[in-house]
Amino acid sequence: MHRNISLLLLLIIVNYSTNILAQEDDSILPGQKKAIRTLAEKQGFNNETLNEYLQQERGITLIFLSKKDASDIIRLFQSGNAPTPADIRTPEPVEVIYEPDHLQVIDPKPVKTRKKKEKPKLKIAEILEVGMAKRFHLIDGNIIQGEIIKMEGLVCHIETIDGVLYIPTEDVLEETATITKKDDTRYIGPVLRETLEEIVLRSKYGDVVISKRDVKEMDRYHGGKRVPWLEEKKTFFRGEVILTDIFSDPTAFPLTPNTFYISGLSLGYGFTDRFMVRTRFGSDFQGDLNFMPHFRFYHRQTGASRRAAAVGGHLFNHHPMETVVAKYSKYVYREDSDQKIFLDKDDSSSVGAVLGNKDTDFYWELYTVLSSRRSMANKRGEVGWHVGAKTNSLALQKPDLSDGFKWESFIPFRLWAAFEYDLSKSLKLAGIMWVDNGHKFRDFGQVWDDYTVDTPFILDAKTGEYRMVDFDFGFLYAVSETFRIGIHFQEPFFVFYWKFFEL
Repeated sequence: MHRNISLLLLLIIVNYSTNILAQEDDSILPGQKKAIRTLAEKQGFNNETLNEYLQQERGITLIFLSKKDASDIIRLFQSGNAPTPADIRTPEPVEVIYEPDHLQVIDPKPVKTRKKKEKPKLKIAEILEVGMAKRFHLIDGNIIQGEIIKMEGLVCHIETIDGVLYIPTEDVLEETATITKKDDTRYIGPVLRETLEEIVLRSKYGDVVISKRDVKEMDRYHGGKRVPWLEEKKTFFRGEVILTDIFSDPTAFPLTPNTFYISGLSLGYGFTDRFMVRTRFGSDFQGDLNFMPHFRFYHRQTGASRRAAAVGGHLFNHHPMETVVAKYSKYVYREDSDQKIFLDKDDSSSVGAVLGNKDTDFYWELYTVLSSRRSMANKRGEVGWHVGAKTNSLALQKPDLSDGFKWESFIPFRLWAAFEYDLSKSLKLAGIMWVDNGHKFRDFGQVWDDYTVDTPFILDAKTGEYRMVDFDFGFLYAVSETFRIGIHFQEPFFVFYWKFFEL
């Protein structure tokens, strides 16, 4: 009995002591070992050469590192001056003298070691001037997106999304590029500016503006260190799907200048970086000539962020007012009973019974929208948001109704908030939520019949289920340089359009 009690006490003491020692243990964590091995492999180390390097620099191998030493090694490998196996010093062999009866080793001097191989010095930027707008690579490994707004002595003021940074010129690495165009034209020089559409190089013969659509191959050099074209393509400033609208609602960003596009519902042209015009070609063919001007009156780009505000409209010269009345039929009521007339999804004739004048008339819509896009920290595209408001002329030009029916006072409106997110260079996620007092939900079958049967290429059906508040989301994909497709879960369900540049 006493022997068992003694054994139990001994186990308790051992367990307690082990816990205390474990708490005080400052040895490397398993996660730290894994991180060091992973980072070292990227630099060309194997387990043997890694331990050799650590023995040289720290006097111990990987498994004997402390937590603090491990953290220091991780930071070293993540810096812009990460070690390589070439940094391992190899001691010179000692002199050995053979004598008849014994072997004597003579080492009169301390063992000489090879000098540490010096890494080539990073090249500092020779050209820094006001107006340069791109990604700036710094000597300490930082990368910033911005524009030089001022040069003051040996300090450049770079405006970024996070504010104005004051960076010594000696900290900015030279960025050069070797670009081969599709026509085999080749340019080499420092990068001055870069946008989604173009890159500007300075050659000894002048500044060259190169459209990225014409680039066949491009190698970059940051501080003299080459970044191959294949590696450069893994990151992207913006996705290839650039949205001028989120499904049916506009953004504040117009078409690129000299760009023509056509979709399943409309076509348009970008005249300048501020102004574009679109039209619904289906309505044009039906005698209802229309155009949609869009003007961006505000634009500010700060580093990796862009903000814009725009106004626009949609003008029709002979618009069938029966279609408009159907959207807002819930504001029609009987004078004798105050009973409102609602058009359900199975009834398409009610609006004809209450509308006295079924002629066409001039009709307009007006909207304003605020948009913002910014580059993501992982250098893989952009994320953006958009908010807007829209109204139309129905409140001012309410068509005459048949005897016994009357309009209720109301103001047509639509408010929306949307977002977009680059999942990859070719794939974008988009979503939108809205409040619309004229919105009606229709299923896929109803929309397809509307688009193909009565008035082809026009969505103007008079039926549907009222949903004042609703939302939608979907995906858009760049199939090629010019062709885009998309799918979402509300009218019109499918999106496809072609963009043609510089017609």
